Amino acid sequence: MSEIVDSNRLIEQVIDKHNRFLEAFNTEFSEIESKLNAAREQSLAIKKEIGTTESRIEVLNEKYHLLFHQAKKQREELLNQVSDKMRTGTAAGIQDVKRITARMDELEKRLQTSKNIEDEERIIVEIKKLFYDVESAAGKAGIAITFSGVTDKLNEANSSHRELLSLQDKPEQNTASVKEYDKQIGEIEGRFNWLRHRIESHENAVAYWEKQKGGINVG
Repeated sequence: MSEIVDSNRLIEQVIDKHNRFLEAFNTEFSEIESKLNAAREQSLAIKKEIGTTESRIEVLNEKYHLLFHQAKKQREELLNQVSDKMRTGTAAGIQDVKRITARMDELEKRLQTSKNIEDEERIIVEIKKLFYDVESAAGKAGIAITFSGVTDKLNEANSSHRELLSLQDKPEQNTASVKEYDKQIGEIEGRFNWLRHRIESHENAVAYWEKQKGGINVG
């Protein structure tokens, strides 16, 4: 009888030791699991942001070039209308319009190839002044014309270009952040997996010794 009691007490001590390990490991496991999930979620969110930003950059790049092209076409149509009406009415301002047209052509070529946003904005300001000059010359010839629609397109193109420039470095910056998070995830996963295996090992040990204790009886 004494031998059975001693055996049970010894097994209970072994079980208690494994349970203490389980308590400590489970506490750390829970904390690390939260950190791991947070890092994974953050990495995934940044990866999604990279995709969204890259798509936006592509759209903006096409948009601002298209708007400059549309503005040029609309401007050409309006100037042709003014020139045709001036020729018909033998208006004296026709030479001014031709001079302004030549200058606009020159400025628009620079606008299509400019990579510097400040240069681009200076060009747009000069083009707007030329629009005013044409409107004034046309008005003196009794011709009502407005370049407000063209101006709107130029402003929108410039805004799109500014947004593009503000975003163009973000994918690279975010990729660096993703690499840092993925490095953290790798480090955390090492400890996470080790703890998971240790917990499983101690749980199996407890189950084994509980079974052994149950097999000892006085009968």
